[in-house]
Amino acid sequence: MAAAFFRIGRFYFYMQPKFSFNEALYQVLYKHWSGQPLLPAEQVMFEAWIAEPDNAAVWEELNDEFLLQQQLKEWQSYDAQATWQQFLQLRDEATPVKKPFISRQLFRWSAAAAVFAGIAIGSYVYFQPTSTPTNTTVTQVADVLPGSSKAMLILDDGSTIDLDTAHNQVIQQGSSAAQLQGGSLHYQNNVNSHTIAYNTLKTPRGGQFQLTLPDGSLVWLNAASSIRFPTSFQNAERVVDVTGEVYFEVAQNVNKPFRVNVNKQARVEVLGTSFNIHAYDDAPNMQTTLLAGSVKVSAGVHTALLRPGQQAQLGTGNMRINKNVDIAKVMAWKNGLFDFQDASLQDVMLQLSRWYDVEIEFRGAIPATEFWGKMGRNLTLMQVLKGLEGSGVHFKLENNGKKLIVLPS
Repeated sequence: MAAAFFRIGRFYFYMQPKFSFNEALYQVLYKHWSGQPLLPAEQVMFEAWIAEPDNAAVWEELNDEFLLQQQLKEWQSYDAQATWQQFLQLRDEATPVKKPFISRQLFRWSAAAAVFAGIAIGSYVYFQPTSTPTNTTVTQVADVLPGSSKAMLILDDGSTIDLDTAHNQVIQQGSSAAQLQGGSLHYQNNVNSHTIAYNTLKTPRGGQFQLTLPDGSLVWLNAASSIRFPTSFQNAERVVDVTGEVYFEVAQNVNKPFRVNVNKQARVEVLGTSFNIHAYDDAPNMQTTLLAGSVKVSAGVHTALLRPGQQAQLGTGNMRINKNVDIAKVMAWKNGLFDFQDASLQDVMLQLSRWYDVEIEFRGAIPATEFWGKMGRNLTLMQVLKGLEGSGVHFKLENNGKKLIVLPS
């Protein structure tokens, strides 16, 4: 099926077999729009985009608070059910309308706005509105809340601190100190420390946390992840150990290389850069994705030097380099999203099990279903399952929401 624009009322939908949007650009726009600092590579991308006069006009609209409020009111008052039915009819007929210049601009605005709202702009398969009738059933029980900022700090002596109950306090450990504030822990660099303690920060299933290392490097931990780190970087190298999924923005120090040991299987060496490590035990492979800078990934006899936008995939006895990575998909978890682009049912269930801390059980044959779309990680589990209804998969929650059963279609 060829890509096409469809118009329903004043709104335009873009439909094609697979995503071709520059998702990384939308993430950069959202990041800049929400006041977050951009990485050097992201700044270059933003400046190149806004140099186009039409884009500059769109950006001006996105920063017009009054206009955004008016657009929001219009969307809230729009008949979503009727719009969805019209879209399904147009999709089946597959008759594109002529694509006027204004529709392209409106589409750009709608795409960016959708990213800001955490709503997926679908491709060939859309997540349907929850009011759309389907033959899918989700057995209603007590809902499961989304994950949140929570972690356990294990000190060098084995004692533990529950960080989600210890609010806004200073953690003193010998001559080292760390400030706990909200969902983050900030270590201060103490160059005069004579003793180095090694702590471990662990997030449970259903948790995430942010850490500032003593050298100023920033670390984000996804659910069911951990990092072991020193309270002071006194040695010639800065070395940490991680499991699960962790994103780094490393403070540059050419005199002290930064090294990450991953699951005791691989090593990532950097000077100053931004990268994501995905290394869950139940994942089919370990992935290191580079956003900016340069890293060297080593595992056994395999070594690879990555450039921005590349990903090293480490399997059993082999390493593969993906040179065309969807950065927005890789970083969706850090940006508060589930990105189910070209995701199998098993992939989707793995993500849900970690974030909502539920056990997954498949009953019968696993449907060969592929999912396309995005959802906010701030949704409850029942809201997410409702959003997946269009796939034709049946779900049931048991054991007070601690077990999610996937039933045969």
